[in-house]
Amino acid sequence: MEEKENSGLHAPNLLLRLYRARTRSYMDCHPPTPLAFAEVIVEWYRLHGDKDLPWRTTSNPWAVLVAALLLRKTTVRQVVRVYGEFLRRWPSPRELAGAAVEEVEEVLRPLGIEKVRARLFKRLAEELLSKYGGGVPLSLDKLRGLPGVGDYAAREVLVAVAGAAEPLFDRNAARVLERVFGVRSRRQRPHTDPELWEFAKRLVPPESPREYNFGLLDFARKICTARNPKCTSCPLRSRCMYFCAWQR
Repeated sequence: MEEKENSGLHAPNLLLRLYRARTRSYMDCHPPTPLAFAEVIVEWYRLHGDKDLPWRTTSNPWAVLVAALLLRKTTVRQVVRVYGEFLRRWPSPRELAGAAVEEVEEVLRPLGIEKVRARLFKRLAEELLSKYGGGVPLSLDKLRGLPGVGDYAAREVLVAVAGAAEPLFDRNAARVLERVFGVRSRRQRPHTDPELWEFAKRLVPPESPREYNFGLLDFARKICTARNPKCTSCPLRSRCMYFCAWQR
């Protein structure tokens, strides 16, 4: 791919240094611009995304944080089963901090590893109560410093509640970017590559970060799957480097 085409990504030096087209068949294929990519993902989400998931229809930071932690090592369907009951019993960190850990384990049992999950939630609630009066801070550093939260969950709260233009970047989102843009991280776990994170951040549209991020996650889960991706149903296929190479 010519350097001129890479400039459409707004990060030519970064891409030329870390990533390269995988086959010569890419020479006559060109990836979408960041704006075009974001527009397609947002429009797809509006038509096909899981917009009615309860943690996507709230601006309550506690409710969003709870969902982000529940979704680890499980599925959306399983979390839907316990999410409502969890928040009914513990609508804020204050109520959870005073709950018996055995009661929390019982609610979380359908998700598995309930003892670990319950103790983590208890520690989190107690720290939110002692440090922030039972509220959830809307600061990336403060969120990341909470027990068990980490970078991804912290960004999810900021995106969902504050509309922050941050990427929700996991291995599934990384797969979509690698395929569509024909780029490859040198790391075994691409979603941990700080420079790929920076590239992902450049793609987030500041006017619609919620729809874009949730759309990208749903798109990766429903269309650009790890195995047997549904390329013929993909609205990006005409500009996708993976599909271009596959056609050849």
